[in-house]
Amino acid sequence: MSIEGLQETSKSPVTNTGAARQRVSGVVIAYNRVDLIGTCLRALSFVDELLVIDKSSTDGTAELAAQFADRVIVVPWSPVVEETRAFAVATCKHDWIVCMDDDECLSVEAVRFIERELISPRASVYLLPQRHYIMGQHDERAYYWPEFQPRFFSKKAITFLETVHGGMKYDEAAAYVVPYEDGTCIHHLSHKNVEQWIEKANRYTSRPDRVRVPHAGDDVVAFSHENINRYVSVTKSSEPGGYPRAVAVLRALYDILDRLKTWEEEEGVDGDAAFQAICRQLDAAYARELPLRKVAAPQIDTSQLAALVVPPTKAPERNAVISDDLPLETLRRAIEALRESLRHVRAAAEVERRGAAAALAHERHLLAESSKQLANREANLADMREQLVAQETKLQKEARASATLHEAQIQQASRDLRLARSELQVQYDQTLVLRRQIAAVQAEADQLRADAASARQQLHAVYASVSWRLTGPMRGIASRHPKAVAGLREFLRRHPKLRRAAVGTVKAGWRLITLRQGKTPVSPAPAPEGKLLPALAPSTDVERRFDVRRLDVPSVARTPASKRRVLCVSHVMPYPPRAGNEYRIHQLLTWLSSAGYSPLVVICPLPHEVPSDKQIAVAASVYPNFVVCGRDGVIHHNLDEDSPLLEGLHGGVARDFAAMLGEQVPATQRERDLLGTMRTFCPNILIELLVKLDANWRPDILLAEYVFMTRAFAAMRPELLKVIDTHDVFSTKARKVQQYGVTDGLALSDAEEAALLKRAQLLIGIQPAETRDLMRLAPECNVVNVGVDFQVNTKAVVPPPRPIALLVASNNPMNVKGTKDFLSFSWPIIRKERSDAELHIVGDVGRSIAIVPDGVKVLGRLDDLNAAYASATVVINPTVAGTGLKIKTVEAICQLRPVVAFPAGVDGISAAAKPLLHVASDWFLFAQHVLRVLSERPDAEMLAGLGTTLAREFSPEVVYAELAGALDEF
Repeated sequence: MSIEGLQETSKSPVTNTGAARQRVSGVVIAYNRVDLIGTCLRALSFVDELLVIDKSSTDGTAELAAQFADRVIVVPWSPVVEETRAFAVATCKHDWIVCMDDDECLSVEAVRFIERELISPRASVYLLPQRHYIMGQHDERAYYWPEFQPRFFSKKAITFLETVHGGMKYDEAAAYVVPYEDGTCIHHLSHKNVEQWIEKANRYTSRPDRVRVPHAGDDVVAFSHENINRYVSVTKSSEPGGYPRAVAVLRALYDILDRLKTWEEEEGVDGDAAFQAICRQLDAAYARELPLRKVAAPQIDTSQLAALVVPPTKAPERNAVISDDLPLETLRRAIEALRESLRHVRAAAEVERRGAAAALAHERHLLAESSKQLANREANLADMREQLVAQETKLQKEARASATLHEAQIQQASRDLRLARSELQVQYDQTLVLRRQIAAVQAEADQLRADAASARQQLHAVYASVSWRLTGPMRGIASRHPKAVAGLREFLRRHPKLRRAAVGTVKAGWRLITLRQGKTPVSPAPAPEGKLLPALAPSTDVERRFDVRRLDVPSVARTPASKRRVLCVSHVMPYPPRAGNEYRIHQLLTWLSSAGYSPLVVICPLPHEVPSDKQIAVAASVYPNFVVCGRDGVIHHNLDEDSPLLEGLHGGVARDFAAMLGEQVPATQRERDLLGTMRTFCPNILIELLVKLDANWRPDILLAEYVFMTRAFAAMRPELLKVIDTHDVFSTKARKVQQYGVTDGLALSDAEEAALLKRAQLLIGIQPAETRDLMRLAPECNVVNVGVDFQVNTKAVVPPPRPIALLVASNNPMNVKGTKDFLSFSWPIIRKERSDAELHIVGDVGRSIAIVPDGVKVLGRLDDLNAAYASATVVINPTVAGTGLKIKTVEAICQLRPVVAFPAGVDGISAAAKPLLHVASDWFLFAQHVLRVLSERPDAEMLAGLGTTLAREFSPEVVYAELAGALDEF
């Protein structure tokens, strides 16, 4: 028989390529598997340590395993494997574990996958695809495919459960579901035939501590039918007599056995005790009714057993001499032994006879007493029977009268229910109309708020301009002497030559004044002094020495040195963008370069987000001036070899900036937590690097991505323009997300966030509502609204008729919760109405889905999303709460695809995108919106016109207009 999924390959045998990788232990738990254990262990030849835990096998399994394993440890037998797994893993000496059962064999592709992951693990638990071989074969149409099992993991990431089929506990967010398309799998040679399945099912379901099949109600017959139908329904074959349906019935049999044994416990059924009671009753009846059969002498004939066991004696040779004395002596001794046995038997029989006589007398006495009691009970029963007959007659009459009354009431209730349903449908339709009207009014109100904020910003710019200040005296004279001004205007009207001369004189004076103003630069206003957050103990990165390394990457075209310089510092790698914030930072840097600025990008990744060398090299090939600051002091950069920017840094030691920044010993745990966060984002090693760049490069602008990067502001030049790109308002974020069960570890109070914001002169909000929050928190700062620019796919075509919903998201907590809730509450409704509907999940959020429902495809990360959007009928954003601009919503809109989301998913979106937005308030309405969009066909002409409008709304000229004006003013 061929193995499903096994492919011929021209690749070389699996060997360690020499690349540094984690060390790994392999462990197999075995019992009486001499036919499979050799194959199982050959697949684990790549591990650094191979152990076999043998559960006292009797067929030579341990002896064969010793030829492959480093150690074979024999333990007492137990009926299930769960009781041994924790001991097996604890015995391994390496952190990474490949834990297999004795009937599981890794595919060659799985071995290659594990070898690659050990070099640079992307997760701590790996769910490997498992191919079941039941009744000797595997069929991908059967119910069990695909199924995933955690067989490769870090020892610290899991906790074993002793419950049968309870598996293990681990963080689902840290797990990775391994794709199976390339042949990576576990061949599970589990059951040779139906007999083995039933034997194992009986053994597993007899354990009290096991994962039991859930059930509702006591109808075991209905339960059996439902289970058979459930497993047959997920079978991808309609052949009545085929293997997939046979194995589905076999799987349902396990659940039926488990349910019946649970029923025994619930009903208190004890067959052993019942049999003993029946035997006692029968023995009593036999003693009363049947004569006692006497046995003269008990005999046990073992001759037949001896004939089977003892080999036949050899016949004597013809010439042998036979002694007559030996048989006679033997016979005599046998007779004496029989006589002695007979005496013992007679004595025992006499004892038994006396005991039986005493028992018989006792039983006869009890029988007489029972006869009296029985007569009394029969008399009582006769009286009770008469009473019951009378009561039954009465109850029948009352029941007939009550049934007649209830029937009339039910008919009336049915009429009332039909009327209420009609009224409810009318109210529901009216509610839908009102919701659409409210949504439209809210969108218009948001647009009016945005327009008002823009007008306030423009008015503020006018008031702060030089023109307004210089013309102040003239406006004062005009307000105090209106008649003189009117007379002057009339005089100039009558004398045009004098008017032209006066206008020329004013223009010349204006040019002279502005020229002088340009020769004397005006320093930006110093950063407002806000209360700095208290400090923790001295930073751990003090005394780390710098190790400066230049990246060997192709040179990037550099901007002229005469351009205005922007020093941008962030904790996220903006390229290649994998999340919305990374895309927005990359687009902002791209615009700065095109707008005449020269950005120098400094990245200091968080401890758990350290990029690989490949990621650093890719980013360095995009940004002309790029520096990555490691917390261990290693500096990677792509600056010119003769660049003086990092001169003198190599080998130097980072100082402790706590005293310089005025940080004091914290008084409360809250203060310690806050400053711990600040030092995590902006450690001393990063501040030392920024101070060096500030001194050697002399930037014009310091742009900090996120408010937590402002710790370094006080150490920089006072005249440096300091800007914060906020991304989120953290003082409002907590209350927006905590009501949905998601905690935000970066939450701030209003006072805490205001103190950080006031360190800058210019604040960037990501959408109008948060821009207003920033104005409230820091009224003395200049605040601008900057979203994100997108290239609108104006050539987007109408999607194909297949009903496909698309979800694109990273694996942050709100995305994970929204995705799981959508699959639990909305997706079943959608599939019930549209069984052909599909959901394509793109991005890291797919890693959080342990069991993939029907109709759902987890595609992981895609380098090009255009094809995914082109095939989608609707895009969903199931995030119920959050802050900032939902960039994935904007991306879907710019692909001209309708979007179904909650109100939080459309915050800050332009009103021009309203035709593509469908906003729900609960999961039922969310499903209804998706179903309606799936059934509609968009108008190609409408899409083309909308694309032109959106292209203007999301163009760099519109998105960055406020920021460009603010930077020019400063």
